Amino acid sequence: MGNGNGNGNRPHLATSTGLCYDMISLNLPAASAGRSQGWAFPDSHATRDPRLDLLRGLVFVLLFAVHFDVFSVFTYLSWERIGVVSSAETFVALAGIVVGIVFGRKMRADGLRACVRPMLARAWDLYKANLLVILLVGALRYLPGLDMDSVTTFSDPYTGAIYPLYPLLSEGAFKLVLDATLLRCGPHQFQVIGLYVVLFLLSPLVLYCIDRRKTRWLSAASFALYAYNFFLPETVSGTAEIRLTGAQFEYAFPLAAWQLLYVHAVIAGVFKEQIVEFLSRPSSRWLVWLSATLALGFMVFTLNHPMDKFPEWTRLHLIGSAQFLDLYGRFFLKHNLGPGRLLNEVVLFISLFALLTVCWRPIERALGWFFIPLGRASLYVFTVHIFLVLLVDNLPLGHSENFVLNSLLHAGVLAVVWWCVKKEWLFRWVPH
Repeated sequence: MGNGNGNGNRPHLATSTGLCYDMISLNLPAASAGRSQGWAFPDSHATRDPRLDLLRGLVFVLLFAVHFDVFSVFTYLSWERIGVVSSAETFVALAGIVVGIVFGRKMRADGLRACVRPMLARAWDLYKANLLVILLVGALRYLPGLDMDSVTTFSDPYTGAIYPLYPLLSEGAFKLVLDATLLRCGPHQFQVIGLYVVLFLLSPLVLYCIDRRKTRWLSAASFALYAYNFFLPETVSGTAEIRLTGAQFEYAFPLAAWQLLYVHAVIAGVFKEQIVEFLSRPSSRWLVWLSATLALGFMVFTLNHPMDKFPEWTRLHLIGSAQFLDLYGRFFLKHNLGPGRLLNEVVLFISLFALLTVCWRPIERALGWFFIPLGRASLYVFTVHIFLVLLVDNLPLGHSENFVLNSLLHAGVLAVVWWCVKKEWLFRWVPH
């Protein structure tokens, strides 16, 4: 899941469920082995992994801090402060890994045909949820006195340009329904769900290639499409040149680029056991430490970003502004998934997953009670937060310049959504 329109995104492969634990456990110092084993994740090899749920829940902090557009303490974490990554990349990677683990097992046990119907059913569920949100927001525009700009337009934070995301009211209900059906309109905060729809539709083809032992060909084709999109000159800078579906989400998340992350996450999930075996070898144990080092390096890099909204004391000056922006524009843009951003996502994910694996028990006790429920009901949280964005934007507090009040606002909306999940509020009607 992810952030807004690709024309002005703010400055934000994964491993399988048991990967990092097997890597790190081989390299624990003997003196601390007892304590670490007491803290470590008790891997039962179940399909559902609470570490992935916890990661997904944590990513909602980044997403909420961006979509509820006020400056707070949470902004210091979300606007690419821990690396040149956003919530969108992590959500897409997690989705691919889970698909690979779940349907990889099912494919080996029951054959490919048994996987096709549930994958297409999931795509249909996501499409219905997307369509419902688009139409509900479109209908709310007819209510007098309701400010809808936060969910019906996108404002580029750098250029100040405002992009309409819905047809004009004067164009009538038929135009709204037609555009909604084709996913050609909708809140920018919900666009990534359209990408999910198409990725799940393509999942049977991905599994077919894996099942027929064409994984290398699949990977090569995925990289070729990504590279073609990346090197193709853009008519409008920052806007994807190739939009295969014509849907609105492709401005922010062009399928030609984002399929690379999803396809390889699925592959990683399917081949979990082989990856674990490879990385468990003594000759491979250095990879997790390299990932952690690179993740730290990317954090140092992104703290040099010359963003005016951040106080001077929060920024490093190891790289000049012009040089940083040049590197960022070449290798770290979000809409086309620059190679630097991809690498940052890989090493940060591995590092965080390794940390969760080795120190699972204290982290789960401290944070799991809050973030695991959010991660398990991610589609529900993602759907509900659209209407909370609209509600907050129509309250005086939603436009506050007070840093403390804004921090309380971000914490408050997270708490409200957590309460809704725990009480299963509207679970009967809202997909989760």
